[in-house]
Amino acid sequence: MERWIIIISLIFTLITMCEGNLCGIINGLVPKSDVLVHCKSKEDDLGVHLLHYNTTYEFEFKPNIWGTTRFYCSFTWPSRIEWFDIYKHQRDELAYCLWMVKPDGPCRYNREHKSFADCYKWNNKI
Repeated sequence: MERWIIIISLIFTLITMCEGNLCGIINGLVPKSDVLVHCKSKEDDLGVHLLHYNTTYEFEFKPNIWGTTRFYCSFTWPSRIEWFDIYKHQRDELAYCLWMVKPDGPCRYNREHKSFADCYKWNNKI
């Protein structure tokens, strides 16, 4: 009986891990500016995308089974280049993460407060 419980638990875990995650990035730069977004992981380069003010870029992916999935993005707008880890499994293991890019850093949507209340600083320059 214990063996079946373990097998069923393992199958359930594998099925839920096969579901994709979705990340969204909104251009919230003020003053209104276009921003070039370039996101990558160790395995995937998602290319460069132009985001006009108040538009969204979304990408879907499947986290790895080790819980180490990470996507980082560079953000380029007039006179600035910044980057940020837009998805880190330990911090963002939600099925959907939504970010708003602001001059001081990206802010993650907080479902409880229904606002972009969780703001972070940009990653350090390399």
